[in-house]
Amino acid sequence: MKLSDRLIGPVLIAAGAGVIYAASRLSDVPGVRFGADLMPTICGVMLILFGVVITRAGLRDAGPTVSIAEWRVPLPQLLAALWAIGGLVAGGLLFEALGFVVFGVVFMAGLMLLMGARGIVVALTGPVFVIALHLLFTRVMFVDLPAGILEGVL
Repeated sequence: MKLSDRLIGPVLIAAGAGVIYAASRLSDVPGVRFGADLMPTICGVMLILFGVVITRAGLRDAGPTVSIAEWRVPLPQLLAALWAIGGLVAGGLLFEALGFVVFGVVFMAGLMLLMGARGIVVALTGPVFVIALHLLFTRVMFVDLPAGILEGVL
């Protein structure tokens, strides 16, 4: 399989448009100055801009396509990439049921272990970081995150 910037750029543009569309469907958060769609819209615009830059470079240079068969990735990094992609899919399906904290700790711990972090670092960093993020979003930014199986505890 071969990829070219002439193909990757339009894919990023389409992804950015999809993010902006999805962001426009988010409901407003009462009591905040900016709506829930602000950050996703900014990310969508950035995806579109990067897509335009990559497409222009691909059309201007018209260089050779890159063969994916030539890529050599060490197994731990490949597994980490697959974990990240699988985590995004699983997150879409299980996020409400598991909740932000449980899903975040499991996802982050798995990724850190696959990237070679020591167990003690994973055990301390993952939960502390995810709980701090949860508190930031729920207490400071008033974003309602799902509690999932920790309903009543959080």
